[in-house]
Amino acid sequence: MTSSSRARPRAIDFHAHVIVPEVYALAAQHNIFSELQGLEWADAQTSLHLARTTNDWIAKAVAAHPARLVGLGTLPLHVPALAVAEFERCVRELRLKGAAISTTAGAMELGDPQLRPFWAKAEELGAVIYIHPGGNRDRRFKRFHLWNSVGQAFEEAMAISSLMYDGVLETFPRLRICVSHGGGYMPYYMGRIDRNYAEKANTRVNMSKPPVEYLRMLYFDSCVYERAVLQHLVDKVGAERVLLGSDYPVGEGKPVEFVTGTDTLLSAQQERIVGTNAAALLGLANS
Repeated sequence: MTSSSRARPRAIDFHAHVIVPEVYALAAQHNIFSELQGLEWADAQTSLHLARTTNDWIAKAVAAHPARLVGLGTLPLHVPALAVAEFERCVRELRLKGAAISTTAGAMELGDPQLRPFWAKAEELGAVIYIHPGGNRDRRFKRFHLWNSVGQAFEEAMAISSLMYDGVLETFPRLRICVSHGGGYMPYYMGRIDRNYAEKANTRVNMSKPPVEYLRMLYFDSCVYERAVLQHLVDKVGAERVLLGSDYPVGEGKPVEFVTGTDTLLSAQQERIVGTNAAALLGLANS
C-alpha cells in the first residue's frame, strides 16, 4: 500500500475531562469553582473513597467503550501511602493506563521526599502520569478569573520546576509524565532557567544536566491556543513529545484542525501530534 493510500492514523485526544456526578456532589466544597476560601483537604478516608468511586466509574466506562475511551485514575496524593495503594489498584486491577494528578499534593510540591514512593511506583508500573492543575487558591488569583487564565500556567511551570529541581526526573528517569496546556509557562522561558543552572551552584544540587534536558524527558499536550506557541513548543522539546489535547469540554474547539492547520509543522510532525505519539505512550494501535 502506497503512502498516499494508507489509512491515516486516528486522532487521540489526551486531554479531556469527565465529571462523575456523585463524586462532584460530595467534593463540591473543595472545588476551586466554588470560590470558597480557607477550606482544608478532605480527611484521608473521605479522599480515598472519592478516588475509588471515581476510578471504579471510569473503569466501567472504559470497559463499556474499549475502542473509544482510555482511562486514567485519580489519587489522594496528599496521603502518599493511600495514593500508592490506590494507584496499584488502578493499574493492576482496573486496567487503567495511569493517573491524573494536580500540580501539588496538599501542601507538598510534587518533588517532596514524602512522594518518592509514589514516583517509584509510577516508574515500576510503567504508568502514565498526567499533571493538570486543580486551580490556585492564592488571593492574588481570585480577581478576574486569574486562577484560570494565568494561574493554571503558573501551576504547571511550578510543577515542572519541582520535578527538575527536587530531583524527581534525575532519580526516576523512566517516568512517563505529560503536563497539560503545553507545560504552562515553563517551555517558553528556558533560556533564563538554563542560565541560572550554569551560574548558580545551589540550583543544580539535584541535577546532573541542564534543565532543558529534563524538560525534554516530559510530554506536553497541544492545548496552547496559538499556533506560534505550538510551533515553539515543538522547536523546544521535539514533535515526538507533544500530544493532541482538546481540554474538552472547555478548551480548544477544533483540536485536530489546530494542529493540522499549523503550516509551519511538517506533515509528519502533525501526524505524530494528532495520534501517533499518544498511541505509543499508551500502548495502543493507531490505525
